[in-house]
Amino acid sequence: MKPEILASLTAFEQVAASRSLTQGAHALGVTPAALSQTIKKLETRLGVRLFERTTRSLNLTEAGRAYLERVAPALASLKGATEDLQSSAGVEGGTLRVTLGYSAGRFLIEPLLAGFFAAHPHIGLELAYDDGLVDIVREGFDLGIRIGEAVERDMIALRLTPEFRLRCAASPAYLRAHGTPRRPQDLARHRCINYRMRSSGALYKWEFMDGEALTELAVRGPLVVNHWEAGLNAAIAGVGLIIGWAESLAPVFRSGELVEVLADCSAAFPGFYAYYPQRAHLPVKTRVFLDFLTARLPTMAP
Repeated sequence: MKPEILASLTAFEQVAASRSLTQGAHALGVTPAALSQTIKKLETRLGVRLFERTTRSLNLTEAGRAYLERVAPALASLKGATEDLQSSAGVEGGTLRVTLGYSAGRFLIEPLLAGFFAAHPHIGLELAYDDGLVDIVREGFDLGIRIGEAVERDMIALRLTPEFRLRCAASPAYLRAHGTPRRPQDLARHRCINYRMRSSGALYKWEFMDGEALTELAVRGPLVVNHWEAGLNAAIAGVGLIIGWAESLAPVFRSGELVEVLADCSAAFPGFYAYYPQRAHLPVKTRVFLDFLTARLPTMAP
C-alpha cells in the first residue's frame, strides 16, 4: 500500500466521524481545502463517491458507510499497535485529545498547563470544551474529564478531586433590591439565571438538600445561557441569582462580587473523574498526563 493511501484513509475516517470538513481539518491539522482535495482524490482512486455533499451537510453514501465499516477497525488496529509499541518502549510524544466541561478546564486544567508542558515538552494537548456528554470513542478523544455521575459505566474512571458542593449566589445589589431567599421554595419569587444543558437541551433544575433528600427545582428568570461564564457575569451585574460549583464561585465570593445564599441547603456531588476506554495498554501520553494530574490536583487550593 502506498503511504498516501493510508493518509487518505485516515482523512476519510475523520471526515466520516465529524460529518464536517472544517472539523475534520481542525482535528488533522490541515486546511479544509486540502482535506477536500484528499477526499476527492481517494474517491477518484476508488471509483466511487464516498460522501453526499450539499451546501449545508456532508453525509456518507451507502458505499461510504460500507467502506467505513471495513476500514475503521483496521485503522484502529494500526493506531493501537503504534501506541502499544510506544507504551512498551516508554516513548513520550503525540497529541492527547481531551474532552472536558468548562469548569473542569477553567479551574482544574488550565492552571496546570504551563507546568505540564515544561515537564513534558514532547506531548501536545487538544482541549475540547463541551458541557454535554461526549462519546469519546466515536469522536476520537483519548480522554474525558467529567463529574463522576456523568461517566459512562463501560469506561475506566480515575478520580481526580474530592466531591463538589453547589452554591447559590447573587450580587449585593440584587439582594438589596429583591431580598434574600431563606429556603429553596423562595426562589419562585426571584429572578434566576437558567442554564440550558447542551446534552439534552433541557433547562438545568437547581438542586438542594431537603434534610437527607436531594430535591430539584425548576426556576424562572429573564436569562437563559449555555455557557457558565456568561451566567456568572450576568449574576455579578445584578441580573439574578446563579447556582454553581463552590470552587468556581470562590473567587467572586472572596472579591465580594457575589454573596452566598441558601448555604444550609447546598447539595454535594461526586468530584471530577478522568475516564477512558478499556484497552490492553494505556498510551504513554495518556498515562503521563493522568500521573501529572493526580500528583498536582490534590495540592491545588480551591
